[in-house]
Amino acid sequence: MDRPYIQNLWAMLTFDAVKRKRYEKTPSPPQQATPPYATFSLQHPLMAMHDPRMQDLFDKEGPRGTGAYWIIIEKLSILPAPRAKLEYLRPYCKSKKMPLSYLKKIISEFQLFNLEEDGFFSPEELNPVKKKEKETAKNAGENAGSDAKNDEIRQKTSELNPENQVKNQGNTLKDSTVEEIVCKVFKENIKDIITAAAKEKETTADADNDANNSPTTLTVCDDFGRPQAPLYPIRPWRELVDGLVEKTPWLEATCMHSGYGALLMRHIKVAVDCFKQHVEVYDKWHDLLNESDARRYFANYTKGGQRTSQALYATLLALDAKQKSAAPPDPYRYEQRIDGRRTYLGCTIPDNAPPRPDATAFWNESTRSWSSQMPHFVGANATVEQGKCHS
Repeated sequence: MDRPYIQNLWAMLTFDAVKRKRYEKTPSPPQQATPPYATFSLQHPLMAMHDPRMQDLFDKEGPRGTGAYWIIIEKLSILPAPRAKLEYLRPYCKSKKMPLSYLKKIISEFQLFNLEEDGFFSPEELNPVKKKEKETAKNAGENAGSDAKNDEIRQKTSELNPENQVKNQGNTLKDSTVEEIVCKVFKENIKDIITAAAKEKETTADADNDANNSPTTLTVCDDFGRPQAPLYPIRPWRELVDGLVEKTPWLEATCMHSGYGALLMRHIKVAVDCFKQHVEVYDKWHDLLNESDARRYFANYTKGGQRTSQALYATLLALDAKQKSAAPPDPYRYEQRIDGRRTYLGCTIPDNAPPRPDATAFWNESTRSWSSQMPHFVGANATVEQGKCHS
């Protein structure tokens, strides 16, 4: 093998080794963290709405306020550091629905942002850990780091001195105590969140019960946003018609316009039943949407001169005659009561007298009984005799 070739090969190997050694000694530059905007994502804490400040924002501003908050968070996440001045948000406020003044209100009035002296603002942490718990967790992390550095020293000294084994056990117990504290803090935070969620659920349930117990109305607006008359649930048409039997001034006026008011008022339930049959036969039930519709239709049904009114009058008249024939006769039908006193043909009847038996009977004070007219009293004599009060 040629000597120049060997020299060149040795030089190449030596240069490669020196280069590799120099590369190993030269520390590699730290990798820069990927800026938030490069990931095109935004972390949204699941328990964000359990923060009292977020609840206050939702109670006062509603979904619009929470939406404005997350818009601000989104625009701050684009920046390398989540802090900016108010003017930074102006280009995003071109719409009238989200003006810059409203975003300023969200930033300054709900303690959700840290306002710095130089005019910058940055978001506050939601559901922050309590100060004491935060310090405990911080101390736990520092103790864990320092204990990790001293692990090697402890292991070496423990091999030489048995007493150090007891100390190591104590340190292990200390580490476990720190872990228990951190775990306890985490559990307390979760407990607070669960308690807040339960209270919110109870409040929502109470509100739902109140809403169910109270009569519901719907507010309807026209094309220009003006409120119209409230809408109520439609009652069944039979229920509307059954309500016509109640004695009201409207019913009295309707009976008077029928031409047979006393008869109609006396048999109003039967008249309403006939009216319901009429509605079903002519398929008019879908026109009865409220009480006013039912009253208007019934008034036209019983109006004098209408065929339906004439048919109803004949039905009620036949029913009235049937009831009178079936009922026992009135024992005082041959008497008249004037100012609370019983009379006949202008003569007073004693209170303890039995009912007058017929239209020709007269009261005899001597016998204290009723006497019927004699058969031979006919014509003028009978008329004169009937006009006299016998004593």
